[in-house]
Amino acid sequence: MISASGSHSLAVKQDGTVWSWGYNNSGQLGDGTITQRTRPVQLTGLSNVLGVAARDTHSLAIKQDGTVWAWGSNGYGQLGDGTTTSQTSPIQVTGLSNVAAIAAAYSVAVKQDGTVWAWGYNYYGQLGDGTTTQRTRPVQITMGGR
Repeated sequence: MISASGSHSLAVKQDGTVWSWGYNNSGQLGDGTITQRTRPVQLTGLSNVLGVAARDTHSLAIKQDGTVWAWGSNGYGQLGDGTTTSQTSPIQVTGLSNVAAIAAAYSVAVKQDGTVWAWGYNYYGQLGDGTTTQRTRPVQITMGGR
């Protein structure tokens, strides 16, 4: 599994380890630094990963146990930990379990029960919760209606 943004790339090896490389001004590589990497480096403390999602300044990973982990820029709450503090190492997104898929265009997760959850920047209502309120924690999105 791989994912790439305009600034960095992520890869998951068959053993469930995550590797990253590229620009790292916001800690989006997750290696505990803001140092640019021209070769892949392994993220420590993150194992049993099924998939990753890269956005220009932040990254997400989904683990086999259905938890979601995030790192990088957090100015709009896109790491989902209830704060706007950026992180250079992976932290667990709070309040999410049994997740089956993720996307980092805007931080979004689909749980195994089919519900959709989103968090982060919401100026244009792109999170789909009926507001333009920035969300620092995941909120469930209701499908249908106007």
